[in-house]
Amino acid sequence: TCVVEGYPQPETPILRRGSTSSTLSCNGVNIKTCIAGFSNVDYSYSGQYNCSTKNIINSQDKLSSATLQINVYSQTDVTMTTTPLPGGRTYYLTGDPLTITCSVEGVPRSSFTF
Repeated sequence: TCVVEGYPQPETPILRRGSTSSTLSCNGVNIKTCIAGFSNVDYSYSGQYNCSTKNIINSQDKLSSATLQINVYSQTDVTMTTTPLPGGRTYYLTGDPLTITCSVEGVPRSSFTF
């Protein structure tokens, strides 16, 4: 939620994250309550968000703004695979080559023991 207040009435605020910007949906006149809604967020939504506005008193280089840091974390996901078995077998024999690969994904970075 981004709340902006001003007299004369402030413009509809802009929400920015990096080089991406969007206009917010707001209610109110001199005090505007604005909401940005996101669904199915993942760690790519992490970052610094800036809400800024102005009214006719502000010049373009004097925007009023507030900044918020958002951190999105995810559960750890672990996947293990082995090398394909020779001849389509479902078992290993003594002397067969064997490589076990363990992949771990998560934010913040996970550690694992093999």
